[in-house]
Amino acid sequence: MDLSRKDEILAGFPLFSGLEPGHLAQLASIAVPKRIPKRSILFREGEEAKGFFLLVKGKIKLTKVSLSGKEQILHFVNSGQSFAEAALYMNQAYPATAEAIEGSDLFFLSREALAGVMTGDPNLSLNLVAHLARYLQILTRKVEELSLLDATARVALHVLAGMDSNTGVLRLSAAKGQMAASLGMAVETFSRSLTRLKEEGVLREASPGVLQVLDREALERYSG
Repeated sequence: MDLSRKDEILAGFPLFSGLEPGHLAQLASIAVPKRIPKRSILFREGEEAKGFFLLVKGKIKLTKVSLSGKEQILHFVNSGQSFAEAALYMNQAYPATAEAIEGSDLFFLSREALAGVMTGDPNLSLNLVAHLARYLQILTRKVEELSLLDATARVALHVLAGMDSNTGVLRLSAAKGQMAASLGMAVETFSRSLTRLKEEGVLREASPGVLQVLDREALERYSG
């Protein structure tokens, strides 16, 4: 990670969009770089939440474990995204576990350090509120998908949301097992749903991990 470019890197995160260079420099001064290897745990559900993270490079999986012991994937964090922002507002524990599914470079911003910067920067406070509102919408949609849609509809909706609007191409962001878990289904069910959509000419597998939508209207019908 090129630490000499910390303020430039921070400027690329939606959370800090619209901030003046001076404010970015303040944030850069409190951003602590971290590097974690693949399959390592950044924090566990229930641990004290002392701050939040910016993923500069890599991929992070956020999960919860149900009372029955089943892992539910909440979200995949990709490069250029922030996560665990709730730590800024709640002096509580992390509500999920964060695991690196690739070697990852991050910045950590502690709640105490950021509070000092936010005091003199109302734009930063507004950006944080807007980001949390968007994330709440994501979680709300996931609850609706898991409770109301069948397996094929969930897969179709996922493809619609993630595909390139111009080319109709979707590069799967994780292995099929992880994708299935994030959609609340077994990997066999996920594979059957994909096969159904391929057999009916809705999409094709252009190459391993790459889907090509052939009939967008049909895909929209499947998504409910």
